Amino acid sequence: MSSPTATLPCGGTSALRIVMVSLHTSPLAQAGAGDAGGLNVYVNSLSRALRAAGVCIDLVTTGEGPDHVRELADGRRVHHLQAGTDGDKNSLVDETESLAQRALRSLAAVDPGAVTTVHSHYWISGLAGLTMARRLRAPLVHTMHTIGAVKQECDPQAAEDPRRDAAESRIARSADMLTANTLRERDDLVRLFDVKPAGVALVRPGVDLSVFHPPAGEDARLHLEGRPLRLTFAGRLQPHKGPQVAVAALGKLRRMMPDTPVELTVAGRQSGQDALDIAELAAAHGVEDLVRTTDPLPHPQLADLFRDSDAVLMPSYSESFGLVALEAMACGTPVLAHDVGGLSELVRHQRTGRLVQTLDPAAWAEEMRWLILHRRAWARYSGTAAVLAEEYSWAATATASRRLYRTLSPVSV
Repeated sequence: MSSPTATLPCGGTSALRIVMVSLHTSPLAQAGAGDAGGLNVYVNSLSRALRAAGVCIDLVTTGEGPDHVRELADGRRVHHLQAGTDGDKNSLVDETESLAQRALRSLAAVDPGAVTTVHSHYWISGLAGLTMARRLRAPLVHTMHTIGAVKQECDPQAAEDPRRDAAESRIARSADMLTANTLRERDDLVRLFDVKPAGVALVRPGVDLSVFHPPAGEDARLHLEGRPLRLTFAGRLQPHKGPQVAVAALGKLRRMMPDTPVELTVAGRQSGQDALDIAELAAAHGVEDLVRTTDPLPHPQLADLFRDSDAVLMPSYSESFGLVALEAMACGTPVLAHDVGGLSELVRHQRTGRLVQTLDPAAWAEEMRWLILHRRAWARYSGTAAVLAEEYSWAATATASRRLYRTLSPVSV
């Protein structure tokens, strides 16, 4: 249905009606392209799991064309609001009040029933969420996904909207509850925004274990004979995610072990004003023949790539969680990760991969060399990674979220 005035009954077994706000990027967008990343996977997967549990879900986002509403096959209702951003997500900040008002009209048009919780994602959505929650007389739950101050601490060169810090402080003070992906993120929220620990709920993201799972039968990755070492980077192609570190490290590894065949697959698309040209970087480091690039992949194909890889590289300057690492581990693929943020908790050093203390390409080349020389240990990491990933699921994330929503706005079920 395309008309915002058409009634779309939600149905389901729960009295909960949750409005999830993700303005700067659609939850349905392909991760790894544009501004789409782990946040998109999080909102889409969590809302789908909540809907499967009988919760009424309205997703509010922006897109091209006039305002419209469509119902997904599983019953989630997506409210698309037209925004004049010209591809600049930060220009949405000037439109948050208008977008909030239009979202309220769209929500009322499709369903006059009460909203029990507004759950906003990322700071731009949080600004609109404050207005929406107040007008709806509903509690506001906010998930930062990334924190501007933490990003700047880890990567002083990262360009940030100057309004972001003040906006995140306002959201943190005003929200009824913040959620954190990890204990470290919870500590950062308490440290930076002077909120009480009780005001931050730990809600761990999940992974779709029906898609991300180890290969069936014998794992061919345990044998290097006759084939190159296969490394993978998956994510947005911008300096903060560190693909340039992976390419530079590959160049150093080639000089260290010139007779050892290695290949690097980079799956992603350029993102933002500081986008990177991987082919140009590979040529500069003398590894253009070792680097293969591909567009962002849908989850089934991404899982195939991970299962075909010996290691997934995550040289990010910061990560609040690191969903790519969890997805790789669920495939039984160990991870080389920068020892920051959520990666420090998710990747168990010398158990499911290895944590690297620096982004110096020389250090990453040494870790790649270690991988080549210690295949037996790396095989143990593979098994442990798959077992640990089984502790995560989107159903569990949905259960924790429902518990939180009911605490803030008790409803009969």
